[in-house]
Amino acid sequence: MAERRSAAGAATGDDLESEAIALAFGATVHALRVQVGISLNELARRAGVDPAYIHRIESRGPTSRAARLASGALGAQRPPLPRRPVVTAIAAALGSDARQTDQLLALAGHTPTALLELGGWDATLASVAELLADPAVSGPAKAELREVVRILARRWARGAT
Repeated sequence: MAERRSAAGAATGDDLESEAIALAFGATVHALRVQVGISLNELARRAGVDPAYIHRIESRGPTSRAARLASGALGAQRPPLPRRPVVTAIAAALGSDARQTDQLLALAGHTPTALLELGGWDATLASVAELLADPAVSGPAKAELREVVRILARRWARGAT
């Protein structure tokens, strides 16, 4: 199992993965807020959280070791990603639909509601995920698989005849 930090303070694979997730979540929240046309303070008010918390979420940019050392923050942990109820509150405050809410949940490291509603492990979805994650499968083949899945999903979507 990977250690969180080496003795020299260099980021490990787990740290880098967490950082990438945090960056994607924060950037997405920021982009959606701008798209909706509301201020950071308004988003915080609607979501029932402190504006400083929204600011920290949106500004989780990469910080170099030198910058953290200069600020005295070397070794300081970034705040954790928000818990599920906070993510859903932010999504609701942004007027997100179910799919967009699931995207935010996934970006924050939570299982999307659509997957939770399956009621457990789904071998078919696991097979699709494995194919999409397989580096041996070409980009065009992955795009084709995604399109086939989208076509099938539209075919059997609620309300389709």
